[in-house]
Amino acid sequence: MRKLIVLGLDGAVPTIIEDYVQKGLLPHFQCLMENAIYVRALSSFPGVTPVNWATIATGAHPGMHGIVDFVWHEKGEPLTQGHSGFASGALQAETLWEALARQGYRAATLNFPGAWPPRVAGTLTVVGEGSPASHSHFELRASSCFATAGLRSSMRDAEPLTLPHGTIHLRPEWDDQGQGPQLTVTLERKAPGGGTRLHVRGTQNVVGPLDYLGELNQFSPWFRGTFIVNGVSREGTFRILLSHFHDRSQDVQAALYISQIMPVDGISVPEEVGEELVTAIGPIIENSGGRGYERGWIDDAVFMAEGQYKGLWLASAARYLVDHDQADAVFVKWHFLDHVQHLFWGQFDPISPWYQPERAPHFEELFRQAYQIADAMIGQVQAALGPDDILAVVSDHGHIAHLKAMSINNFLVDQGFITLLQNNPPVIDWTATQAYAGPCLGHIHINLQGREPQGAVAPREYAPTQQAIVRALREFRDPDTGAFPVQLAIPIEEGTSFGQWGARAGDVLYFMEAGYTGDVNWFPLTADGTVLLPMSRDIVSTAEYGEGKFIASKFQSAHGCGLPSRTLGRGTEEAILFIQGPMTGGTRLPENLTGARLVDVAPTLAALLGVHPPHQAQGHSLIGIESSTADPSMH
Repeated sequence: MRKLIVLGLDGAVPTIIEDYVQKGLLPHFQCLMENAIYVRALSSFPGVTPVNWATIATGAHPGMHGIVDFVWHEKGEPLTQGHSGFASGALQAETLWEALARQGYRAATLNFPGAWPPRVAGTLTVVGEGSPASHSHFELRASSCFATAGLRSSMRDAEPLTLPHGTIHLRPEWDDQGQGPQLTVTLERKAPGGGTRLHVRGTQNVVGPLDYLGELNQFSPWFRGTFIVNGVSREGTFRILLSHFHDRSQDVQAALYISQIMPVDGISVPEEVGEELVTAIGPIIENSGGRGYERGWIDDAVFMAEGQYKGLWLASAARYLVDHDQADAVFVKWHFLDHVQHLFWGQFDPISPWYQPERAPHFEELFRQAYQIADAMIGQVQAALGPDDILAVVSDHGHIAHLKAMSINNFLVDQGFITLLQNNPPVIDWTATQAYAGPCLGHIHINLQGREPQGAVAPREYAPTQQAIVRALREFRDPDTGAFPVQLAIPIEEGTSFGQWGARAGDVLYFMEAGYTGDVNWFPLTADGTVLLPMSRDIVSTAEYGEGKFIASKFQSAHGCGLPSRTLGRGTEEAILFIQGPMTGGTRLPENLTGARLVDVAPTLAALLGVHPPHQAQGHSLIGIESSTADPSMH
C-alpha cells in the first residue's frame, strides 16, 4: 500500500523558503523544489489557522466545511459569542483521513486541527487540537516560572521563589484543590571563590529521583510527577531550566522555568499509542509558543529550543508510526514558524515599524534556525517513505508586515452602526445597534430582528443596512496617508467568490489592504474610540488573546485579513505546497501550477493515492489523471 505523510508547517512563507534555498541553507527544501512539485498556493479567506487547515483537510471551501473564521458565530446566539474552529465537532465536512479510513487506510493525525476528538473508527489521533493557544485542556499545567522578588517585577505572572531555601508546588492548572509535585530549591555556596549553584530536589508526588543542579539555560532531564486532578491520580512529565541567575554577594536573584506539564495518559485514541510514543520518543509538549518569552521568563534561545523539541518530536512520531506499520497515512502540523514570525517579523523586515538595523542580524539568525528546524523535519519524515510513497509539505498561509491596526467595531461606533450605553468601559446598547464585527476577522453580522437575541434591524431594513455598511467601509480613508485601509467590502451574497457562505458567515465581508489588520480580537471596542492605530515599539500590550482587550501590538506580522495573494516587504500571504511522489503510470504534470489553491490539496493527494476524495471536496486535483475514476488497485 502506498504511504502518505502530510507535513503541515503553520505559517511557512514561500518568499523566505525560496530565499534560504537559494542561499543553500535548506537542503531538504531544495531537494523538494528541484525534484518534486512546488507551488505557491492561495489560502481560503480569511487566511488563518483553523479555516485553512480545515480547507486542506477536507478539500472544501469554508462555506462548506463550516470553519468560516478563527472563531465562528452561530446565528441566534449573542453577537459577542463564538466557538472554537479547532475541534472536530465544528467541522461540517469529511476530512481526508476520514475518507482514507473509509477506504481501508490506517490514518493517523498528530496535533492536527479538526482531528480531536476522532469522529470515525479506524483513525489514530494524538493531541492536540493544533491551536496556537498557550493553554490546553490536555495539559496538567501550563509552562510556568518561579522567581525571586527582585526579578518578578520584570516577569509577568511569575510565582514567588524564596532563597537560600524555598519550596515550589506544581499544582494542576484546572483544579485549585488539586495536588502535584513539590520541589525544594536550595542555594548552595561553594568554597570561597567557587561560586554558587541552585539545587532542586523532588520531595513529594515525584515518580523516581528528581535531582537537578542548575546550569544557566540548560534544560534538566525529563522528570515525572503525580498529580491529583479532581480526585484522580495522573502522571505528568516536565523539565526544569534555570533561566536567570545573579549572585551579587548577599543579593541572589534566580528564576526557574518549568516546561508545560503534559500527562502520559489521555493524549491519544487509542490510549496506548500515546504512551508508546512517549516511551519510544520522549515526553510531548503541546505548546511551544511565546508564553514564556513574552513574559520575560526565558530568552529567545530557550524559546527556539522548545520549538525545535516539539517539531522533531512530531516528525519522529510520524516516522515511528509508519516505520512500525501502525499507519499508512499520517497528518502532522507544527505551529512554531507562525509563533516566530508573529513575535519577530518586525526585526526581520526593514519596512516594519519595529525594525532596528543593529538588531536585525540576530533575528535573521532566529528565522534561519526556525526554517532549518522545518528542513530537518522534512528529512526525518522522508526517511520513513519509499520511492512509491507520497510526501506533501504544506502551509496554511504566509505572513506580511503589520503596519497599522484598525478597530472595525470602533469604526462601526463612529459611523453610527453601534450605539453605546457608556464609553468607559464600552457597553453596547443592543436594542439600538445595527451591526457588530466578529468574532475575529472578515465578518460583520447585522443585528437582525427575529434572528439575533436583541435584534434591532427590521427585515425590510436588512439590505439597506448591509449596503450602508459596505459603502462606509469602502469609503473610509487613512487620515495620515489617504489610503483605503479596507480594500474590499461585499455583501455575503457575493461571498461565494471567496468561498464564504452559509449560516455561520457574516452579512458583510471585509478585506483589508496589505499591512492593515482588522482583527476584532486584536483591536476590540476601546474607550478612546480609536479607529486606526499605527504600530510602534512603544505600544506595549500585556493582555491575552480572547480577553477582549487590545493586543494588536503583540503581533509584528499579520495574515488572513486580506486577499490571499497579497505581498508586502519580505513576505507574502501565499502558502507553500510541495508534493513528492511517483508521477508516472497515468499521471501528468500541468505546465503551469500558478494559482493553485489549498482547497485542491486533498483532491490531489486522493488522486495520487488512487482513492476517492472526501465527500464534500470541492477542489480539483492539480495533477491530471488519465482515468476519471479511482483505481483501487493503485493502493
